Amino acid sequence: MPHRDRYLFVCINRRPDGDPKGSCAEKGSEKLADDLKAAIAKLGAQKRIRSCRTSCLDLCETGASIVVEPDHVVYGRVTAADIDEIALATSEGRIVDRLVVPRPSPTKT
Repeated sequence: MPHRDRYLFVCINRRPDGDPKGSCAEKGSEKLADDLKAAIAKLGAQKRIRSCRTSCLDLCETGASIVVEPDHVVYGRVTAADIDEIALATSEGRIVDRLVVPRPSPTKT
């Protein structure tokens, strides 16, 4: 298996219609996953970046979600208009700051 510089995990989890949490698939993530693969290919970056479909990332509240590894970055509320920018930034080793979902503050137990 070839190793890549970065992996993009696109949540395509689908919950039943009407589930209060919603789901990324309900928000169009299946098409976003296809579009992201195409955008990476258009850049010729397939040997450095891999886009993968994944099940639930427990980020339902952030809309269609993508996790970037090894950067440990979460993109939320991703739309079709964001895909080319995500692909380009990832190929350049940059983060799309406006899409980053901040990490929650640690809680004391």
